[in-house]
Amino acid sequence: MSKTIRCQGCGATLQTEDESRVGYAKSLDLTYCQSCYRLMHYGESITHFHPEDLPSLPENSIILMISSVLHLDMLFSYPVYRYQPDAKYVYIINQLDLLPKSTNLDLLIDQITLKAKKSSIPYIDIILMSSKSKDDINHLKEYLYAHKNPNIYLLGVQNSGKTTIFKALTDDDKALAFKKAGLTQEALSKPFGKKMLYDMPGLYQEGYLHQMLPYNVYKRLIPDHEINPKIYQLKSNQTLFIEGLISLTFSSDTNAVFYLDDMVQIHKTNPSRIKDLLENKEKNFKVFVDSYEEKSFKVPFGKYQITFADMGFVHLNGPLTVKMTIPKGMHISLSEALFQ
Repeated sequence: MSKTIRCQGCGATLQTEDESRVGYAKSLDLTYCQSCYRLMHYGESITHFHPEDLPSLPENSIILMISSVLHLDMLFSYPVYRYQPDAKYVYIINQLDLLPKSTNLDLLIDQITLKAKKSSIPYIDIILMSSKSKDDINHLKEYLYAHKNPNIYLLGVQNSGKTTIFKALTDDDKALAFKKAGLTQEALSKPFGKKMLYDMPGLYQEGYLHQMLPYNVYKRLIPDHEINPKIYQLKSNQTLFIEGLISLTFSSDTNAVFYLDDMVQIHKTNPSRIKDLLENKEKNFKVFVDSYEEKSFKVPFGKYQITFADMGFVHLNGPLTVKMTIPKGMHISLSEALFQ
């Protein structure tokens, strides 16, 4: 009987027949498929796919639902518990290191707990952590060892940090953890004490940056270190441009606090220039897309958050209206701000 050999970077079944298919390698004796090898050594992204279906999960398991702080607008959006109601669900809010140290974490956990209650989400715990913190990883290890369930699954949206947690929990030095959507192809598994730990392929989210921009561009737009919020005092009908991707025009005077990577360029302009700037985008911007669409939000009274795909978000105080020009199909959402 032939043995299935998997790429230790992404979990794909290795094959030597077709270069265009996932898992291609020049030899089955290699550790990595060609896609993972080129990603590691040349920073090139090729031939990974994006699974859209929820995986089959056994009962009597612990399901760690991993969410990045950049994806809080999507928290509780995937009703995995409907497919496997007999599992235990723990929600992990990862990449806490991206938020400013002044963030009110007590308010954040209170707001997330309230949101779970309003949505009738079944869970046994909600944990805030950073996969880069040894203390947080050790606490998570102790927490998981205390449960009797034999199987633990890491599940969440692509680029939420599942594989980084998997590597830290199991001391795995082969699995790949890059800011690349769809990297994990098939479940990676390792012994975890007397249990088994599984790193599952990321859940697909429509409208994220990887759909619109090449890997070498979008990886630079996704934060990977503590964000320094940028505060803009804006007057009525003033416009901000984020790179050549997003314009925001505000209906009234307001303060806008942006949570984006430090290298992301933001500049002020006025609404009358939006059309001209985008018609000459190659000249005016370093980062842009082929086609755009318009969107607007009426922000109610209170503190709200507009999320820009997996790129970051802005906090605003309503009431006001925000008119936007965005890449066509980009995921943009309005939600209550979960922290100060």
